[in-house]
Amino acid sequence: MVDVGGTVRLRHLVRDAAGDPADPATATLRIQLPDGTVVTPGVTLPSDDSGLLEHDFVTTAPGRHVVSWTTTDPATAYADVVNVVDSEWTAIVGLADAKRHLNIPATDTTDDEELRGFILSASAVVEDVVGIVARRTVTETASGGGRHIILERPPVLEVAEVLVDGQAVDAGDYTWSPSGLLARRSGVWPCGLRNVEVMYVAGKSVVPHNIVDATLELIRINWRPQAGGNYSAFDGGGGDDFGNGGLEASLQGNLRLGFFVPNTVIQRLQPDQRGPVVL
Repeated sequence: MVDVGGTVRLRHLVRDAAGDPADPATATLRIQLPDGTVVTPGVTLPSDDSGLLEHDFVTTAPGRHVVSWTTTDPATAYADVVNVVDSEWTAIVGLADAKRHLNIPATDTTDDEELRGFILSASAVVEDVVGIVARRTVTETASGGGRHIILERPPVLEVAEVLVDGQAVDAGDYTWSPSGLLARRSGVWPCGLRNVEVMYVAGKSVVPHNIVDATLELIRINWRPQAGGNYSAFDGGGGDDFGNGGLEASLQGNLRLGFFVPNTVIQRLQPDQRGPVVL
């Protein structure tokens, strides 16, 4: 996993027709950034290690980067993707907490990068149940025509800006609630299709202990296959402690965003489960 501002080492091993490593006559590296622009950093030839081309790329923006290598004599082509994580880091729990919950020694860093990605995925599952937890800035558009607009990613901590047809609306002309209800003080929002743009801060200032606990437990249960063998989230092994009654209890739950979410996790999240916004 690569964070914004971090350095990722890009590699391409060039092989000739016989399959042996070989330094090419020319090499081109092309990196398409998340905004669609392309950079072509220089590549040092010959390589320090026969056929192995390397470039240390310093990331500056979050998102998907498409990396393309091409060489001549021998002619090769190789493409890859590097996903760079947003600096807002929308994880509910930290790496140290997750490792403690998994009984992984702090000094064992073997799986740290994989686990960090896993933490982000598990956090997304929890937020799918309770709404946004990790504080972040959200920009969304809505259609006018009524007095109320329902923001899609509550809880709302602050509304920073509202634009209607590109024009800023005075903060005194509207009210908002933590549940995501944006109301015009007088009249209605001007009619239009996706003509109201709202920038707001969403999340929880203090994360309740039940959400932290549920996130850690969700990570533990779904990390089980990484232990190897058939040690899966769905088995009913005697060493399992997230259900009572063996296999039957262990299967009580559902799939959510690709994660197995047992009822014990849902029950922990129930006090904060998001409900409908009432107009």
